[in-house]
Amino acid sequence: MAFINTQLIAQELDRLQNDKTFQDIVSNIKAGKFERNPSHKDYKDRIDYTMQLRNFLYNPAVLNVIFTDQELKTKFFRTFGYQGKVNFTIYPKCWLRDLPLLDIGDNVYLGDNILLGTNQVTPDQKSLLVGKIKIGDNCIFNQGCSVGGKTTIGADGIIGFEVGIGFRNTIGKEVKIGERSTIGHGNRIGDNVTIGYCCKIGHFCVIEDGVELDEMTEVPSYSLVTKDGIYSRRKNLERVKTIERPLRIAN
Repeated sequence: MAFINTQLIAQELDRLQNDKTFQDIVSNIKAGKFERNPSHKDYKDRIDYTMQLRNFLYNPAVLNVIFTDQELKTKFFRTFGYQGKVNFTIYPKCWLRDLPLLDIGDNVYLGDNILLGTNQVTPDQKSLLVGKIKIGDNCIFNQGCSVGGKTTIGADGIIGFEVGIGFRNTIGKEVKIGERSTIGHGNRIGDNVTIGYCCKIGHFCVIEDGVELDEMTEVPSYSLVTKDGIYSRRKNLERVKTIERPLRIAN
């Protein structure tokens, strides 16, 4: 069995930290909309940054060494521009982009095969939309979760197996999302919300504090969800859907 040399990893990270050209590239990783044209500096810097990052992310054996050594883990994240706390759990089978745009809180658990997708290509594939991801303290993400950019998740959340969270979401504190649920784009989810197994939340919905959705509930886009039911935000709160299993009220 071949063993990865910790000293060689540290030396390569030192080299990148001391490479002024590369660190200038790191400092230019930012939120925004970027044309996918390598002749444009912002996009070219993203390409060069990603090529260096992939040397680590595409080698799980290297990441295994990095993620089990706190000093090396800190060096890795700082080399690629991450400014937040580093006392979170993460596993080698992960996909991260744009580390300067991540903010991961204390004691967060990111399960295997996590994807923090700070960028999303436009439907015509001509541009990238890039946004920050902020995760509050003590959140737990089980295996196979994905989170889109411009998303904030409050403290003490529990995100189930293979949950997909889209772009530009705001999710409150102590939110529980059941396995294989999907959260579309542009939603606002309040504090202490429970979303059951295999639910589907559309786009641009508002879910008020304390709501509990039963498993396999579907919430149409542009809905307001209260403890009383699901209403359309487009029709002056006219009810558009009755749930066969009434919404449970949180204690």
